[in-house]
Amino acid sequence: MPTTAAAALVTGTALSGVLGYTAMTLAMRTGEVGVVAPFRYSRLIVALILAYLLFDERPDALTLTGAALIVAAGTYSLIRDNRRRAAKP
Repeated sequence: MPTTAAAALVTGTALSGVLGYTAMTLAMRTGEVGVVAPFRYSRLIVALILAYLLFDERPDALTLTGAALIVAAGTYSLIRDNRRRAAKP
């Protein structure tokens, strides 16, 4: 059984995750994707930092490579979309 402190950390993580995901969903529905999308990727970085600080987790090289791939693909997609919009008359 987890200690009370560990259970509180897990509960807080779950609640903040649900709240954050709900906020991001609402922002994607009502906001402009080009403005909201970078916050989706900052969420990944904040999660890695909090995992290190709160749970003493250290991501391995494969995790960091996957995170970098996700951020790079999303950034490329946003840049390509902005260029296409600018090229349209």
